Amino acid sequence: MKKVIVHNLKTIPKDAAIYWNNNGSGFTKQLEIRKAITAFCEQPGIKKVWLSRKRKSTTAALKEFKHLYAPKNFYSMFEEFDDVFEMFYMEKSV
Repeated sequence: MKKVIVHNLKTIPKDAAIYWNNNGSGFTKQLEIRKAITAFCEQPGIKKVWLSRKRKSTTAALKEFKHLYAPKNFYSMFEEFDDVFEMFYMEKSV
């Protein structure tokens, strides 16, 4: 199964947003990406919320998330066919 990374973080390269298992990056690049993800998720002030993609696209779920929570930064990684996924985000006021 492929894992999809969705984010707006400057510390993670844009090409990481494709498919985790298929983005063509070597082991060193994947370690770099994992460190950036771990560093973001362990910051104080990070909040978590579960989003549903049931009967809607990932894009629609992300638009809804952005509209409801107005995040400054966000990150999520999920399996390609999951109906729900966990979003890690930081509010704009933090």
